[in-house]
Amino acid sequence: MFRAPTTLYLRGAALALAQLVLPFVVVAILWEGFAIFGPFPPRLFPRIETIVAAFVRLIVTGILPLHAFETLLRLAAGFVLGSVVGVTVGMLMGRYRWAEDLLVPVVSVGNPIPGLAYAPLFVLWFGLGNLPAVLLVGFSATFPVVVNTWTGVKAVKSIWIRAAETMGATDGQLFRKVVLPGALPYVLTGLRLGLARAWRVLIAVEMLTSVSIGLGWLIFGAREFLNTDVMLAGIAVIGLVGLGLEKLVFERVEKFTVVRWGMLER
Repeated sequence: MFRAPTTLYLRGAALALAQLVLPFVVVAILWEGFAIFGPFPPRLFPRIETIVAAFVRLIVTGILPLHAFETLLRLAAGFVLGSVVGVTVGMLMGRYRWAEDLLVPVVSVGNPIPGLAYAPLFVLWFGLGNLPAVLLVGFSATFPVVVNTWTGVKAVKSIWIRAAETMGATDGQLFRKVVLPGALPYVLTGLRLGLARAWRVLIAVEMLTSVSIGLGWLIFGAREFLNTDVMLAGIAVIGLVGLGLEKLVFERVEKFTVVRWGMLER
C-alpha cells in the first residue's frame, strides 16, 4: 500500500543526488585527462587520486579540520557582522529618502572597490591576526547586502504598502508583514553575494595578515614546498563549504519563506 510513495521518494532522491554529483564527475574526468596528457608534470598538476589521498591524510591527522574550523569561525563572525549592518543600512535606504540621498553615493563608490584593497589599511589600523581579518570580511560582505536589500525594498509594490496602511497597519507591522517578506528574495541574493565576497577576501587575508592557522595559511604554506595536492585539498574544502552553505542554509531558508509564500518557484 505504501510502496508507491516510497518508491517515488527514493527515485526523486536518487535523481537529485545524480544531478548534484554529475557536474563533479565531469570535472573529475576532464581533470584526470589533462593531468595524464597535459603539459604539466605530476608535481604541479596531480591526478585525482593524489589529491584525494592528500585530502584523506590531512583529515585523518586533524590538520585540515583544524584549519577549516578556524577559517569558518572568522567567516561566521565577519559575515554576521556584515549581514546585520548591510541589511540595516539597506532597509534604511529603501524606506527613507534622507538615508538614500546620504548613503547612495558612499555605497556606489565603495561597492566596486575590491575588499582586498583595504587589507593594508586594516592591518595598519588593527594590527595582525584575527581582528583585521574578521573586520575586513564584514566590511567586504556589507556592500552586496546593502545594494540588494535596498533594491529589494524599493521593489516592494506600493499597492501592498497602501493596502496595509488602509487596513491600519503600524510601521512595525508594515515592516514585518509587507516590506521584509517582499524584499526577502533580494536580501537572500545579497547575502549569497556577500558570502562569496567574504570567502574570497578571507582566504586572501589569511595569507597576508600573519594568522597562525587557517585554510589560506595552509594553501600559502603548501606553495613554499610545491605541495600542490595539499593546496588543492584546501581549495576543495573551500568549495565544499560553499556548496554546503548553499544547500543546507540558503536553499532551506528560501524553501520555508519565499518559496512557501509563492514568491519564488523551485
